[in-house]
Amino acid sequence: MAPLTPATHRVIVVVDVVGFTAPQRILPDRLAVREGMYDVLKSAFTESDVDFGSCATEDRGDGALIVLPPDTARSVVADRLPERVAVALRRYNWTRVPQAQMRLRVAVNAGDVLNDGKGWVGEAVDSAFRILDAPRAKQIFAVSDHMVAFISSEQFFLDVIATDPGLLPDSYTEVPVSVKSFTGKAYLRLHGELAAPTRKPPEPPAEDRKPEVDGGVHEVIPSEEMADLKYHLTRLAVPQLPVALSRALGPAVQLPRLGRDSNAWDAFQLLLDFNAGPDGVPPAITFLRLLAESVGGEFHSVAAGWIEGQARRLRLGPALERQREIRLPLTEHPLLYLTIMLEPVSVDPTRCTLAFWRQDDPAVWPPALGDVREIGFDEIEHRVDDVILKAEDVWSDQSVSAAVEFLLPRELIDLPVQRWAKEHESGRPEPLRYGYRLGIRSLERMRSKRWHRAWHLRWNSMQEDPSPDRLHYSGCEEYKELPIEAVLSDERWVGLVMAEPPSAQPGPGVAPDELTSALRGGLPVVLWHPEAGPEGLRELIDWVLAAESGFKGLPERRKLANSRATMPFKDSLARDLVVMWDDPKRLIVLDQPLNPTRE
Repeated sequence: MAPLTPATHRVIVVVDVVGFTAPQRILPDRLAVREGMYDVLKSAFTESDVDFGSCATEDRGDGALIVLPPDTARSVVADRLPERVAVALRRYNWTRVPQAQMRLRVAVNAGDVLNDGKGWVGEAVDSAFRILDAPRAKQIFAVSDHMVAFISSEQFFLDVIATDPGLLPDSYTEVPVSVKSFTGKAYLRLHGELAAPTRKPPEPPAEDRKPEVDGGVHEVIPSEEMADLKYHLTRLAVPQLPVALSRALGPAVQLPRLGRDSNAWDAFQLLLDFNAGPDGVPPAITFLRLLAESVGGEFHSVAAGWIEGQARRLRLGPALERQREIRLPLTEHPLLYLTIMLEPVSVDPTRCTLAFWRQDDPAVWPPALGDVREIGFDEIEHRVDDVILKAEDVWSDQSVSAAVEFLLPRELIDLPVQRWAKEHESGRPEPLRYGYRLGIRSLERMRSKRWHRAWHLRWNSMQEDPSPDRLHYSGCEEYKELPIEAVLSDERWVGLVMAEPPSAQPGPGVAPDELTSALRGGLPVVLWHPEAGPEGLRELIDWVLAAESGFKGLPERRKLANSRATMPFKDSLARDLVVMWDDPKRLIVLDQPLNPTRE
């Protein structure tokens, strides 16, 4: 008789395939299921950071006993394993005929066990098998549409799950257990909603059937899987739905219009009519991948299974991998930009050129040049109103915030854009500052590539450390003996508050003025006010920069200062604050003359 190994405290997992011996399963099906069960377990354990090869396993025909290594954290098992089993099982079922698909009951317990040379024994092992066979758990699972029943012993639940709100203890159902000589209770939670369907749905009416596609194009998603997709996509909230649709189709395809009440399922159906683009991936699959990356949660797991299955069926693995490397994901906090450039016409001091760049996808920069026109100075605000309203027509399907920024030369730096409004023809114009992050940018710096290196350095430095302490106030007593360019050469400064508004033309002399010094030095943020005194201006700017995000939150806080009634300063103080917020990563290409249309 082999000597007994000392008893050790282990986590025990017991797995059972539901209906393993069902009549519809023939021997090859059962062999496939057994092999598939181990593939699912290996994948799930690996994705839970538990080495399956280091576990002790005992095959039980229609299931398995798994004793985890002694150093395995119980919280890791409770947190990761159930959902990873569901994900791996969904991937498996997605590519199998109904007879080879499966559902699993998984029981978990922990306690002292030992190996007598023939197998693992101990009360913890016996209890794990008893709770696995709990009749009430079986009944609940049988009438559900889930793939995995995760059953925890009472002690494991109390010691591990109930003590951690992150493990969602309230989502477990207490079930009685009375099996053989064991009487007690366990805790049940279902995972893996909507297993792949095992029955073919009814044939749709003839008028609803999609016509055959010539040229041997594969059907993107088989019809029997459509019901599952529709269930999830109709319930999915996607704030950037038009962006996801545009990104899936690519820039060469005109974006189809979605209805006002359209959802992700409607967009997906539109994409089914489009063949794969240059990257070789059907737009419908690209769309699912984008949603999975941006939405996360249960849908991420579901979509990952779909995409993996379709990649195998359509042999898209290499194409999808290339696409992941080059296609941009949907951003978490997107922002649209409308950049409007104004520049005087050299031969006519009463006129200027207006050009604009409208960003329709928050992750794509630079956008294409829009219209270019020559207009009179006396009509600038109304022509800017036209541009903004046309942009809003294009953005009408978006639920994304927007910024309007003015790209201005030194001659027009004093334009009161912070006082401008839109919708003048309505008779009740609305100030731009209420609806947009509003700011100006320097056309002079945009065109001066010799200043760009310093600009990038200061911007990157501000992203790493956005502390309000990095704002320099002009006229500070400490630096009054130093030239302004010497002061701003200190790399700790990323912003400048000017003592007075900049002049349209720098004064004569050798030394540069404050604005020129800031632009040359690379400072991305410059602020001034046409009327405020130093104390009132400092109070306002201190509030704007008081958020934890510091400089990063300045544009949004400056917008908020215009609309919050509880501000400790006058409306005119907030309204007339000029913010130059100049991001060097969003350059406008100005390497060719603009040919305006004269009005």
